[in-house]
Amino acid sequence: MAEWIGLVGVLAGALIAFGGQYLLRRTERQERNDTLLLEQFALIVALSEDYRNRVWEERNQVASGVVHAWDLGAYRLAEARLRVLSRDPSLVAAPEALHEAGGHLGKTWRLTPSDQAAVDNAWRAHRAAINQFVAASSQVLRRRTIPALLRPAPEPGTAEES
Repeated sequence: MAEWIGLVGVLAGALIAFGGQYLLRRTERQERNDTLLLEQFALIVALSEDYRNRVWEERNQVASGVVHAWDLGAYRLAEARLRVLSRDPSLVAAPEALHEAGGHLGKTWRLTPSDQAAVDNAWRAHRAAINQFVAASSQVLRRRTIPALLRPAPEPGTAEES
């Protein structure tokens, strides 16, 4: 009988150790994903603000050719990372609206820079899209800060699983 009690103790200890390791890895993975997500949010906002600044510089003749030199590749990479890291439905529309507003601002500025009203409208729409993106990002981050142990396990095959 003592052997059985010892065997049960060893099995219980092993299960506790493996369970602890699993929970620790899961928590670390979620923290890493949350950090990457925050970086992409911040990068998109920073690049969007840089874009606005470059348009302002050209509009006010402080500099020339700076809009053309904006890092579109970094912006697209941040958008792609964001799509991979979060499939949150509330976050799907905000980056698309920001992308469209940025494209409209650039198009308006390049094609009709003398039409101040059109450029101003595009300028305001881009600011509103940035603010909408920041609000949506903040909501996603607040929801994701629930302690990892209280969240249900991600479904197999989802981006959150890896």
